[in-house]
Amino acid sequence: MPRLTYLLTAFLAACTPATAPSSTTGASPLLTEGIPVTIDAVLDGDSVRVDHDGTAIEVRLLGINAPERGECWADEARTALSAALEGGGISVVGDERDQYGRLLGYLRSQTSNINRDLVANGHAIAIAVDHEDLPDFLAAEEEAISLERGLWSPTACGSSADRFDIRIWAIEPDAPGRDDRNPNGEFVALTNEGPDADLTGWVLRDESSAHRYRFPDGFVLATGEIIIIRSGCGTDARPDIYWCAEGTVWNNSGDTVLLLDHFGAVVDRVRYLED
Repeated sequence: MPRLTYLLTAFLAACTPATAPSSTTGASPLLTEGIPVTIDAVLDGDSVRVDHDGTAIEVRLLGINAPERGECWADEARTALSAALEGGGISVVGDERDQYGRLLGYLRSQTSNINRDLVANGHAIAIAVDHEDLPDFLAAEEEAISLERGLWSPTACGSSADRFDIRIWAIEPDAPGRDDRNPNGEFVALTNEGPDADLTGWVLRDESSAHRYRFPDGFVLATGEIIIIRSGCGTDARPDIYWCAEGTVWNNSGDTVLLLDHFGAVVDRVRYLED
């Protein structure tokens, strides 16, 4: 089986809308067309608290995901968002809420979409959630990667990931049958194209904030070896390794697979979309 790669042009050509963000608390009519707000606080690299006519609203930036607190580039992403909001003139566009009751929306200055700017400068990744600016966000991410901006720099986390030859070799996000009844039917396979590598502390993750698989101490991937990380539970017996995640990990409709070294630097990354 060859390594699966997904080029941006093919991705956009086949771009079927992914599942839209859920709305658990109802829409916010005032925010459908965009309203001016005052920034109360920057909570992290992809969420803020704003004030509108004396009402505090927590806003989760739509279409992006910045590193979580404690992860590589989290502080830089928060600083970048703060800098983008300086000078005022900020409005919020959005009318849906996430499962935590936060408003999902774009932050716009007088000249730009701040969500997109964070992706373009390598401070956040674009996520496969359907929204009107998705193609633009994906193009901005590809450019940031090609220019090694922000978190895509091999030295972003204090150490270069260039010396590693571990690659994402194959992805199966859609398990046979019902995903929730066959979590081990979905998997990611990695291969080592270089010398033996100690993967202690390395992380395999998706584009969300929730799913992280950390390789155990002393885990060595030999030259030419292939391992298969299955989402469900089981007893590790190479090539099969078991994530034992709570539920499934990889979205059938589209997701991003990221492999990080023990510093948090991106070693390999593959985006896919449902055929």
